[in-house]
Amino acid sequence: MDAIDNEHTDLLEQLAQLSARHIAEEGLSYGQAKRKAAKQAGITAHNAAMPSNEVIEQALREYLQEAQTDTQPIELLALRQRALVWLDRLQQLPHLNEPCLALAVGAVVNGTANEHSPIHIQVFVDDDKHLEMALLDHGFDLSFTEQTVQDHAFPVLVVQDRGIPVVLTLLPRSKYKAPLLTTGKPAQMASSQQLRDMLDK
Repeated sequence: MDAIDNEHTDLLEQLAQLSARHIAEEGLSYGQAKRKAAKQAGITAHNAAMPSNEVIEQALREYLQEAQTDTQPIELLALRQRALVWLDRLQQLPHLNEPCLALAVGAVVNGTANEHSPIHIQVFVDDDKHLEMALLDHGFDLSFTEQTVQDHAFPVLVVQDRGIPVVLTLLPRSKYKAPLLTTGKPAQMASSQQLRDMLDK
């Protein structure tokens, strides 16, 4: 039994390291990276116990510290500055019935973003079309997709800003929960003020 457990642990570690490398070098999402890692390891992702996102995030931090120690902090700073521009922009867009509530989420917030990372922002607004029109009026080219959040599919707008994909997941304002902004683990989302605080440190 111990040998089987050790083999399973070694496989999980291998999958986590492979996933982390794909995220760091190709900008894949965690789900995409897991599937690619599973294929490389010769297993079927849905038939195997895969490492959790938390385990992969730790492997990603270790990879960035070892392989990109000189460049990643600079890239992270630039992406956080750009994310703050977008949080402010979304709150100030004209022609909206009500201001957007917007939160930066993911790698830009938790510190694992690098040059291959998109900027992810959750936008809480009830009028998707008005937001789309306001962005188009500003001259931004938009592409459209969907993202599943808590088992529900929500529209996503993707904007290219200086070569950086800015991924805007549109959620109803009722989904905005201020208490979620602070947790006991590394922050996964941040308001504009929280992002400013990170930049000021």
